[in-house]
Amino acid sequence: MDHFRYKKVDLHMHSLASDGVFAPAELMQRAHEQKLEVVALTDHDSLEGLAEARKVANQLSMHFVNGVELSVQWKGIPIHLVALGFDIDDDALNTVVESNQKVRIERGKTISHLLKKQGLPDIYDEALEEAGMSQLGRPHFAKVLVDKGIVKDVNKAFDKYLGNKNLGGKLRQVWPELSDVVEHLKSQDMSTIVAHPKRYPLTVTKLKRMLTDFKTAGGNGIEVVSGNERPDSVRLLERLSREYDFDASVGSDFHGPFGPWAEVGKYTSVHESEISPIWYKWLV
Repeated sequence: MDHFRYKKVDLHMHSLASDGVFAPAELMQRAHEQKLEVVALTDHDSLEGLAEARKVANQLSMHFVNGVELSVQWKGIPIHLVALGFDIDDDALNTVVESNQKVRIERGKTISHLLKKQGLPDIYDEALEEAGMSQLGRPHFAKVLVDKGIVKDVNKAFDKYLGNKNLGGKLRQVWPELSDVVEHLKSQDMSTIVAHPKRYPLTVTKLKRMLTDFKTAGGNGIEVVSGNERPDSVRLLERLSREYDFDASVGSDFHGPFGPWAEVGKYTSVHESEISPIWYKWLV
């Protein structure tokens, strides 16, 4: 197809239902202000914000796609998998989401324990309170460390205490296997997408091995751009989407109006004629 008609697309963004800063309704309003026409909410291991986001997106005449960002692993390396276009009551997907939510609670307890081993106080309850309706994660522990004056900002919290090296790599293998999750979901009416493939600690050779396993398991596509990525990385991912016959997804991975996140609807330009846009399937 030539130039796609819906130029303003963002299929990766986060709300308060995970680690974003805006409620789903506010996020959809922000998307509308950015003149987006096709949007998906993809909170981490949570479907909680979808109904609210869909209602407001419909009111604002945006095409809304159900989404979620699932935590998985490949050979011990954490990978994020975006599922798009599903029924919110899909049993197979809800099973994965509920399992990951339980993992997040146990993971939070592990984070608290590892922070105490670094000489910090027990902040598990405060992090849980900070998370509120969100899925508990490292950003909530980081925020508590900032509020307590232990570090000056969230980036310092990760640099000094919450990075994988600081935590001894103990959080890397808690998630389900990539292939197992894709196999579990492949017969359902949804698309599975590898999120931001260039952010993982993988050489191009290992990235291709991961994508091969993903494809073999029944995966559908990759994000060819996620936020402010280097143009050469986007070109590589465009080529890989063609090589593997993957659908191509795009998104800002917006969390909030602060670095390093891109604004809603903003990301490095893609070569439209070089990809197979996944959003076409919902716009026929």
